Amino acid sequence: MPVSRRAALGLAPALAGLAARPAAAEGDYPNRPIRLVVPFVAGGSVDLLSRAVAQALGRELGQTIVVENRPGGTTVIGTTHVARAAPDGYTLLSGGDSVELNRYLMPSLPYDPERDLVPILHLADVPYVLLVNRRLPVQSLRELIAHAKARPGELTYASFGIGGAGHLCGELLARMAGIEMLHIPYAGNPPALIDVVAGRVAMMFCTIPVALPELQSNRVRPIAMSSPRRVPVLGEVPTLAEAGLPGYDSTSQMVLYAPRAVPPGIVRRINAATREAMADPDLARLLEAQGFVLARPGSPEETAAQIREHSGKWAEVIRAAGIRL
Repeated sequence: MPVSRRAALGLAPALAGLAARPAAAEGDYPNRPIRLVVPFVAGGSVDLLSRAVAQALGRELGQTIVVENRPGGTTVIGTTHVARAAPDGYTLLSGGDSVELNRYLMPSLPYDPERDLVPILHLADVPYVLLVNRRLPVQSLRELIAHAKARPGELTYASFGIGGAGHLCGELLARMAGIEMLHIPYAGNPPALIDVVAGRVAMMFCTIPVALPELQSNRVRPIAMSSPRRVPVLGEVPTLAEAGLPGYDSTSQMVLYAPRAVPPGIVRRINAATREAMADPDLARLLEAQGFVLARPGSPEETAAQIREHSGKWAEVIRAAGIRL
């Protein structure tokens, strides 16, 4: 039906108002509490980092940030929830490597990391400490490798799940050292560590916050760090590269994500506020004391490029080892 000039003029203010709404929403952001979804159980390393960052970021944005744990499905449950959330900047994801790597591990996913999520900022790297049961007759990485070569396939290592960082650390070690090991997956770091302490499993790559109490009580023996540089909180523990595997580098990236369709202005606002939050000396000291390595701050575009490079490396390890969920 043709629209008269008078009717068109009458519609003009309403159309102008509709066109202005996205910009107004961006300019008004945030005007209510924000949810930060953590796709892991409460009390783990990712949860500890996320809660500390949420508190500092909330101060920068002038709003409360509520941390919501949605574990399960190798992080698929929490990640999918954010991927399908309203793209308004009020639902964010604190995600690790599994956000990207699940597509190489699973036959299908209910989300696509590139289509459904936008990386905002690389927050920190998570290094792992290689621990062994104290009854295992090895004191160094070289002795561990020699022990494994003398017993192909007998040396067991625990991890917090198939395809998780602890599993991939072990696969990279096996490939680079030319050894065979038996992987024993668990439902988390704590139960895996319990069995390493008890001697039911020989060793594991563990996150530092979980490992520290057992290290301090001398119930496990640290062999080496998975990171390219030593970690101050365990400064006496060499890296795997120093200890006999030059080039070994295995850390997880912690990244802040939003649904892909969040307006670019809001993404930049969150990026800038998070960079300010991460620059807080008190937050830096807290995270470093727990073994996290703060990342170099970058733009959303730089963060996306870092993720592509990082996930590409681990995709090769996953394919070579034939790891599937």
